[in-house]
Amino acid sequence: MKVYTAAQMRAHEQMAVDAGTSFEQLMENAGGAAAADLLRRHPEPARALVVCGKGNNGGDGLVMARLLQAEGWRCDVVFVLGSELSPLAETNRRRLLNLAGISFIGAQALPGQLAQQRYDVLIEGIFGTGFAGRLPAAVADCCRLLNASDGLKVALDMPTGLNGDTGDVDADVFRAELTYTFGAYKPAHIMDAGRAVCGEIVCLDIGIQ
Repeated sequence: MKVYTAAQMRAHEQMAVDAGTSFEQLMENAGGAAAADLLRRHPEPARALVVCGKGNNGGDGLVMARLLQAEGWRCDVVFVLGSELSPLAETNRRRLLNLAGISFIGAQALPGQLAQQRYDVLIEGIFGTGFAGRLPAAVADCCRLLNASDGLKVALDMPTGLNGDTGDVDADVFRAELTYTFGAYKPAHIMDAGRAVCGEIVCLDIGIQ
C-alpha cells in the first residue's frame, strides 16, 4: 500500500510529468478512472450533481462529468468557490459547454435545486488534499446541504473538510460513502477519524509511481 502526504504526492506527479506525461493527462486519468469505476457500480444512466472547487480537484470532477455524460448520464455542475478556476479546471469546464445533459447551476441556487431534484450520485470535488484549517462558511454550508441530501455521496481524493496529512476533521466535513483516491492512499485514509468520513476507499491508478 502506497501512502503519500500531499507534498509527496505533488513530487510524484512532477516526476511523472518530467518522465513525459502532463498534468492535464494526470487529471484525465484521475477523472477517467473514477468515472469507469462509478459506471461499473451504476451501469444505467443516472443523474449526478458534481460540486467543484476552483482547483484541480474540481477539474477531476469536470472530467468525470464529461465521461458520464458520454454514457447517457445527466450531470448538473456547480462551482462553490466562484467561476475563476485553475487553468486545467477551466480547460475541462470549456469541454462541457454545449454538451447535451450538462447543466451549470449557480451556487446560490443549490439549496433550491437540492430541494427540488433528487440525484442518484453526489460527486464532491471542492478541496481534495488541499484542505487545512477550517472550512470557509460557503463551503461548510454546501457540505451540510450535501450531507442532508439523498444519493450516493462520492468524494474525490479526500472528503472536503478532512486534512489528508493530519486526519483533522472539520465539523462540517463532507461525509462520503465512497472516496476515490488517486495514485496512492493519503495518511488520513488509514486513520480512524479519516475512515469514518471516507466510507469505502478505492485507490485508482493514474500513472504515477
